[in-house]
Amino acid sequence: MGDYTRSRVLSLRMDAALLEAVRESARRDGRSVSGQIVFYVRDRVEPAVAGPKPLRWISGWLSDRGDAGSLSQFQSGRAEASAKLRAAVRRKARRR
Repeated sequence: MGDYTRSRVLSLRMDAALLEAVRESARRDGRSVSGQIVFYVRDRVEPAVAGPKPLRWISGWLSDRGDAGSLSQFQSGRAEASAKLRAAVRRKARRR
């Protein structure tokens, strides 16, 4: 069970239609109504409190590409990388 000494009880009024929508959403997500409301509040409040996420360096097989300065640079870099990958796959397929 959770640590109930760290949480607080809150009474909340909402209209019946909104409550039913929250119930349905909670059922789809496998949460209780209370858990769904906490999920919604965290989803909305925590990012605002934390501020924007810091940019991270690209890692993995695209790490040598550097960061794209704009969307069009990213798209052209992605297209170039995809073309190289397709060519490599074709070469390997021909060897078999």
